[in-house]
Amino acid sequence: MNRNLDLLDPMIMGNETSMYSLFDYLRDSDPVTYVEHPDYEPFWALTRHQDIKFISQNNDRFLNNPRTVLVQQEFEKALLEQFGTRNGLETLIHMDAPKHRKLRGVTREWFKPGPIGNLSGDVQAIAKESVDKMEGLGGECDFVKEISLLYPLRVIMSIIGVAPEEEAMMLKLTQELFGAADPSQSRGTEAGDGLGVLMDFFTYFTALVEDRKSNPRDDLATVLATALVDGEPMEQLDQISYFIIAATAGHDTTSATVGGGMKALMEHPEQLRKLKEHPELCNSAAREMIRWTAPVRHMMRTTTQEEVFQGQSIKAGESLCLWYPAANRDAEVFSNPDVFDIERDNRNQLAFGYGGHMCLGQHLAMLEVELFFRELLPRIQHIEMIENPDWVQAIFVGGLKSMPVRYRF
Repeated sequence: MNRNLDLLDPMIMGNETSMYSLFDYLRDSDPVTYVEHPDYEPFWALTRHQDIKFISQNNDRFLNNPRTVLVQQEFEKALLEQFGTRNGLETLIHMDAPKHRKLRGVTREWFKPGPIGNLSGDVQAIAKESVDKMEGLGGECDFVKEISLLYPLRVIMSIIGVAPEEEAMMLKLTQELFGAADPSQSRGTEAGDGLGVLMDFFTYFTALVEDRKSNPRDDLATVLATALVDGEPMEQLDQISYFIIAATAGHDTTSATVGGGMKALMEHPEQLRKLKEHPELCNSAAREMIRWTAPVRHMMRTTTQEEVFQGQSIKAGESLCLWYPAANRDAEVFSNPDVFDIERDNRNQLAFGYGGHMCLGQHLAMLEVELFFRELLPRIQHIEMIENPDWVQAIFVGGLKSMPVRYRF
C-alpha cells in the first residue's frame, strides 16, 4: 500500500490523528518515499529524525532555494511571473548562504535570549490581559478563537510596531496565507487569490516602511526599514518578505503551540495537575508542547550532489521534503514519543528546525508559551473541552482552528 499521496491532502494533514497515523506508517515502512502528484512537482518525503537532522546540518549540500515549501505548480508559475521567483517571497527560510547569513544578521540581536528576556515584562502583561479576558468570559469560550490566536498576535505586533486596530487584518491575512487550502479561511481556490493575499501584505508593509523611514521608533519595523546590508539599503523584496515572515510565522506557530498545548494538558490531566503543583516545570512543559504540536509541518531542500538515505539513491537537483512532526515522534530518538510528558528531555526536538536555519524567533516563542501557562494555571481550577476541536486544513503550517472549553477560575 502506497499512502504517500496523503501527505498532500490538507484534510489528512490538518488532523492530529490522521496525520500522525500517516507519519507512523511512513517512518516504519517507507521513510524515504518518492511522491508524484499531477498538481505538484515530484519530491522525496523524509520522515525519520536522523535524516532530517543531517540534512538540516548541511546547508551547503541541501539548499533552501529554489523550492522552499510545497506549492502547487499553477501557483508557482503565477509567483514566478509576478515576483521573478517560484517562491514569491524572499524570506530567511528561502535564502542560502551567504545572503541568508547577512539578512539574518539584520535582526539577530533582537531575537537573542538576552534581548528577548528583556521583553518578559511586556509579554507577561499581555499574558495577564489574555487570562483576565478568559476569566471575564464567564466560564466558557472558544479557547483558540478567543485566546490562543490573539495572545501571540498581540505580542509580535507590538514588537513589530503594528497598531492594535490593525491586528484583526493581520490575523485574517495570515489565515488566508497559511490556510489557503481550508475552505473556511481561504480567500479562494485560484492562483490569483493567493497572489492577492501577498499583494495585500506588500501594500501594507510598503507603507509601514515609508512611515518608519520618516518617523523612526523603537520597534522592529524601524530596524527593517532602515537596515543596511553590505552598506546598502535592503532590497524591497527582501525587506517586505522579512516583514511578512515576522508578522505571520511570528504568531501563528506560537498560537498553534498554546492551543495544542492546552488541548494536551486537558487530555493528560495528570500532567496538568503536575504542572499546577510545580510551576517551575513551565519551561520544560513549553518545550514538550512545541515538540508535541510541531506547527511547521515541512520545509523543502534541494540536493547539490547525489545522496543516499535509507538505501534510496537521490540525484543532484532533486527535491527533499522534511516532515518535522514525524521526526518529533520518532521512537529511535524519543522514548514513548506519543506520550505527552512535561518533564521530557527535548533537546533533540526539531520543531524549530536545526542548524543554520533554526528558527530565529525560537526564544520569543518559548517565552510566550511559558509565561501564558505560568499566568493561567495558578488561577484556573478546572478546564475541559465541551466539543471536539476543529483543525486548520493545511500541509505547511497547521494547528487548531476551534476548541470550545468550559472552566472555573
